[in-house]
Amino acid sequence: MRPVFITLPAGCLLACIGGILWVQARIRAATPYSRSVEISSFEPRHLVTAKMIAETEAKSNLLEPTIQWKDVNGKPVTLASHNAPRPQFIYFVLDGCPCSFDAEPLFHDLSKQFKGAIDFASVTNGNPEKAMTWNREVSVPYPVLSDPKEEIIHLYGAKAAVYSVLVSKDGHIVKMWPGYSRSMLLEMNATMATLAGVPQKPFNTKYAPEIKATGCAFSPAGFK
Repeated sequence: MRPVFITLPAGCLLACIGGILWVQARIRAATPYSRSVEISSFEPRHLVTAKMIAETEAKSNLLEPTIQWKDVNGKPVTLASHNAPRPQFIYFVLDGCPCSFDAEPLFHDLSKQFKGAIDFASVTNGNPEKAMTWNREVSVPYPVLSDPKEEIIHLYGAKAAVYSVLVSKDGHIVKMWPGYSRSMLLEMNATMATLAGVPQKPFNTKYAPEIKATGCAFSPAGFK
């Protein structure tokens, strides 16, 4: 058999393998986890509704009660302090929700963008053991709070995963978002810069969807 009939299929096979490895590397680059956890989909599973937008917009300027909690490492965390040194961004995670995995790297990037200017915290309905696993597996760079009874979640009115809220230094809600998208992330970036009094820097929204997406729903119990 002539060599040409062997080398051509082999070359095609190597090219295909190279293409697959390149795509996987791009996904891993956008997902800085401590283990190989890949973004499960770039397509939104749940869309933000007009009702969600109206409900979260109604939260603006509300004074939230101060909450004393402990993160998964046992360190005390104060949410919505009425005399905080910096504004605070709180992000809600639903245990086992693939949408939370998809959005997580983008919130990590936001926390790096405002390191030292805004304090970040993540609240999950997973029990302490699951919350610790989440914290370890996705390398969360800010405190993770376990809220298995969804007390904090219901207090803030976070109907689903990927909801987030920006709180001022005096405990007032500046803005609440019912999900994420390219435009919402850019709005978060601009709002945070203004609130923190720092120059606005460009924010790379990476793979964020163009359409506004939210996450899987929390338990409806406790919501009014």
